[in-house]
Amino acid sequence: MDESAKGRTLVEVDLTLTPEVLGRLTAALGGASGRGTETLVPSFAATVGGESTVVDGLGLDLSRALLGGLGYEWARPFTPGETVHVRVVVEDVYSKGANQFGVVGAEYTAADGALVQRQSITFVERGVRS
Repeated sequence: MDESAKGRTLVEVDLTLTPEVLGRLTAALGGASGRGTETLVPSFAATVGGESTVVDGLGLDLSRALLGGLGYEWARPFTPGETVHVRVVVEDVYSKGANQFGVVGAEYTAADGALVQRQSITFVERGVRS
């Protein structure tokens, strides 16, 4: 991973949570919980800018990568049809032993600037064994 990526904004975009997008998420989740979950987690921040945005932004070697953790902080559920502003930033890149860790954060804010949700995603790049 590229330790100089710390502080880099990877994506900054407005995202409209159309009923169609939320409906596809509900269908993908399946089951009785899908309908309620669609307004809690309508997107995975690492993919907002396209599937390679975070991989390229971190300089992540996918052959050695693991998802280390996800965290969510909700101020409120998303509202179908609303447009939110999404900002995805590399919060930290550090080494621990032979492994590297990259922490990517995302903030979703409403049109009035109020926080809707924060996401934190930790990626681990395993070190090379000797």
